[in-house]
Amino acid sequence: MIDRIKKFFADGTPKKCLVPFKTLASLFAHNFIQKLLSLITAFMLWFFVMESQDPTIEGSYEVPVTISNAPYDFLPTCVEKTIHVKTLAPRSYFVKYDANAFRAYANLEGYGEGKHEITPQIIMPQGFELVNSDPPEVHVIIDSFAERQLAFELVTKGNVSPDTAIKALEKSMDIVTIMGPKTLVEQVVRVYGTLTFSNNTASFEAQIPMKAVDANNNPVIGVRVVPSVVTVNVELENGIAKKIVPVVPELTVEDGWEVTKVNVEPAQIEITGAESVINSIVTIKTEPISVQTGQRAFKSKIRLDVPEGITVKETEVNVSAEIVRKTVVRDSSTTADNQDNNQ
Repeated sequence: MIDRIKKFFADGTPKKCLVPFKTLASLFAHNFIQKLLSLITAFMLWFFVMESQDPTIEGSYEVPVTISNAPYDFLPTCVEKTIHVKTLAPRSYFVKYDANAFRAYANLEGYGEGKHEITPQIIMPQGFELVNSDPPEVHVIIDSFAERQLAFELVTKGNVSPDTAIKALEKSMDIVTIMGPKTLVEQVVRVYGTLTFSNNTASFEAQIPMKAVDANNNPVIGVRVVPSVVTVNVELENGIAKKIVPVVPELTVEDGWEVTKVNVEPAQIEITGAESVINSIVTIKTEPISVQTGQRAFKSKIRLDVPEGITVKETEVNVSAEIVRKTVVRDSSTTADNQDNNQ
């Protein structure tokens, strides 16, 4: 074995093996500057061609906002459901990817109950560069769970058959429960369902969906009404009667004040219903309204409190009135006694 190694070095084999490497090195060293410039030029030409074929452009996506790391036993609500994400990327990327490839997270880790402004974390496919997001921050409300009970209102739409009257409306319940984030539950001022008539001639049963609205009659999104549907039995009868009755406004004021010069337009209204029901109706009242003390001149459109089984053409009337202080009447004999005592 030792003899073979001595022979390998003796006949110059290692030098022969290094010849190709020396040749390659000499070729590389020859005109090195020119070759380096050519390589740089080739790279720039390649970059220019690729950029012209697939240029970097600006694009945008509407990305849904997802809540992450929500506190336990709390109900978070994000006001902004989506954000507008503006990005930079090669043109081909905008063909390859749609909004589903992007994610926007509102990370609630470390946040407690209340209102917060949070910068969303945006996740994009590789090759995209974020320019900006609109809005840059999202508004998140972290609420505790709440529920409350309300009496719901049944609103009618349309009419029964001309020769038919509503004898009775029977609801499966009068009270519903509103559940959801505390802030949203407190916004609900009214729950109602719409009962639609379409020239009905016979009694029927209807499933009425419940809607929760705020003071401006806008739906409160994010709360749940339980039950969401209420059953209403409508009993109809043939033979109807009509009657004209006066309208009585229900206005209340604080102690020491009184309502005067009340005017209602129209002052009378025609009601329609079964004769057995309509005979007991003497007046139609408005819904109760509490007038503020400082409101000397009151004027408003008020809904009528229409009894079940009665229909009217107009459900609202215009009411105006003056609010004045009550006149204090003193007892003359008591006054005289007080004067004698003073003397």
